[in-house]
This record gives sequence, structure tokens and C-alpha cells, in this order.
Amino acid sequence: MITDPEWLTLVLRTLRIDEACWRRLVDGYIAECPDGNESLASRIRVLGQIWRSIAPSEAVLDESFEYVRGCPVCKTDAVTVVAARQQEAASPLVYGSCGVCGLGVLLQGGANSSIYSQPDYYRRRKDAGYDNYLAEHRYRESKGQRLVEWIQKRTGRPLRTFLEIGSGFGYTRAGAEHLGFKTAGVDLNPHAAKTALELYGQNTFTGTLADAVESGAIMTGLHDIVCYQFLLEHLDDPAGELLLAAGALSPNGVLALVVPNMQSLEREIFGASYRSFRRDHLWLFSVESLKLLLDQAGLRAVSIESECNIRLLAGFLSEAELDQLDADCRSADLRIIAEKKYK
Repeated sequence: MITDPEWLTLVLRTLRIDEACWRRLVDGYIAECPDGNESLASRIRVLGQIWRSIAPSEAVLDESFEYVRGCPVCKTDAVTVVAARQQEAASPLVYGSCGVCGLGVLLQGGANSSIYSQPDYYRRRKDAGYDNYLAEHRYRESKGQRLVEWIQKRTGRPLRTFLEIGSGFGYTRAGAEHLGFKTAGVDLNPHAAKTALELYGQNTFTGTLADAVESGAIMTGLHDIVCYQFLLEHLDDPAGELLLAAGALSPNGVLALVVPNMQSLEREIFGASYRSFRRDHLWLFSVESLKLLLDQAGLRAVSIESECNIRLLAGFLSEAELDQLDADCRSADLRIIAEKKYK
């Protein structure tokens, strides 16, 4: 098993558990799968069984729990409860999943949207936000640059302008600027906009994309890349937002999305402790639900992949198996590039 202390620290922070809990999972797994030669399906089943026996987050719902079964994407009445997570001094965080398109839906326990405009969103995470986002600038700049390089590689187009919605402290914009892009940003948080200006000299429109377009701060039809990196899951109306994003694209432009994956193997194993079950995530997406949303916005996928920046299953699965999860779109995050269907 992996013993690197930095990796273990990230695992514990991601799952919101202590080391003793993680050790019980590892020891239980070794006891059940001492050789590590069992089939992948068997090892996954063992991990899920052990986790459910020790999971600190599971909540029990009353049988009378009521919720809307309608899926806002595929319009079927196929949403059922799949996870309930305990919250300190609050009702449980409850997620449903559409049995037709696979969309994950937050049914109860969401955060007030006002948190997005508060400085603390980037300073301290409880069930929402980030722990000391400013201290991660080098890691996030590098990660942002890799994302833009991936977009360039997958499209092979002469892309020169980059617009990020939810640009935060400007880390990904800085990565794009290092590659020669002219960038623009939109973010709800005045503290984030101020920090981006201080760090990089970037001007950021404070508000929504709809506000920016209405004010003329962001012009339609001009942007080669419009990027949403872990933002779409926070929005009340992702379908409407994608329509606005499509309008902002240049004729040969592409939309880039990075979103949490409802069909991740991690969700199957860790249940209510899944990393993307958070008070500020209204939706978790599947490949099918994303394709439907893109189609409704007049867009089509050019590339759909998955990745995992913290491989929680490393040590339980081989590198080849983890790579296959990426290829099968079953890792923790989905990355999508889309273009206009009609140019």
C-alpha cells in the first residue's frame, strides 16, 4: 500500500476522516484480499463492504422523506435517493440519481448561494468552499496550464482568447496567459476579483456571465475558449448557463467543462462520503446528462474524458486499472470539450 505522508494527508482531507478510519479500511482490505490477485469486481465489492461498515458519514432517512422525482435534464420521473450524509447541526445532505440519464441531484441540505460572494469561501471549508485557497497558487497555476494545454492538444485549433467563468484568484487564467492567451474572467466573489488583480494584474468582472453580457463587459461571439472549471455543479440553471456560454464562443471556439462525475467508481465505494457530495454541489453529472445539456444548448462534444487528481484508490487498484477508469469515464472528474453544432 502507498505510505507517502503527503498523499495520505490529501486522502484524509478529501474524505474528511482521521487516520484510524483509513487504517481500518486498509487493514480490512488486506485481510480480505491478501494477494491482491482477486478480480477487479471482487476488490471493489470488498472495499465497498468494508467502507460501509466503518463509514462515519452515513445518515438514516425517515421513510417519509419526500422529494421531487423529476429529472430537470431528461424530464423523466426517475430520480431516487442514493446517498444521505450526516451534517453537523443540520439536516442530512441527501443526493438522488436519475435512473435514465444518470444526473446526480442534491435533494436536501444545500448551502445558501450567498456563500459564493464571501471571502471565507476561499479561506475555510466546512462542507463547502476551500481550505486556504491562496496557499495552493503554485499547484493550481500548474494544473490550470495543463488543462489549457489539454484543450489545445484535443482540438488542434488556433485558439488565442480564453474566458473563464468562475475564475477565482486567476490561477487558470495565469496558466493560459503563460501559453500566450489573452484572457478574461467572471466571478461572483469580490474578494476573488481583488486577489486576481493583486496577484496577476487581472481585471475580473464581478457577477454572473449573464450580468457581464448584459453590461457589455463580455462580448458575445468572440472567445476561442470558454471554460467552466468546477462551476457548473454550483449553478441553479446549468442548461441556461450553457446557452449563454455557447453565445460567447467564437465561430471556431470551444467550450471546456470540468465537473464532478456521478458515475465515478469512488462514489460506488465511498457512498455518502464521496468527495463531491458537498453542500455547494447542486448537481453531479454523468456523460449522458452532459450530452443532453450540450445538445439543448446547440453544442456537441468533441472530447469526453475523466481524471482523478487525488487517486484515492491507488494501492487498491493497479496503475493500469486506474488508467482504465480514466478511459471509461469512471474517475472522479469529467473533462469535456464541446463545439457549436452549427457554425
